[in-house]
Amino acid sequence: MQTSSPPRSLSPAALEVRAVLNDWDPIGVHLIGRGWPDDEYDDLILPILRALDTRPSVEDLAAELREVVEVDYGLPAPQGCHDVARSLLALPR
Repeated sequence: MQTSSPPRSLSPAALEVRAVLNDWDPIGVHLIGRGWPDDEYDDLILPILRALDTRPSVEDLAAELREVVEVDYGLPAPQGCHDVARSLLALPR
């Protein structure tokens, strides 16, 4: 999975993914304080939706989430990759 350009408009499924990502906050921007936009992680929405179409395992999706934060964002692996993967896989499709 690699980051991509954010979608121009968000479908209901994309909004659900956005909510999960903002709750997870893998790079910790919401811990800094108020004022961060809701679209901070929108570059992950399309890759996640494409990944979900392949029906990955929790392990595989968690590994992809970990990799995108480490490689694309250049940050250490965040906590909660498995929990987020489970939440994303449980979203209605």
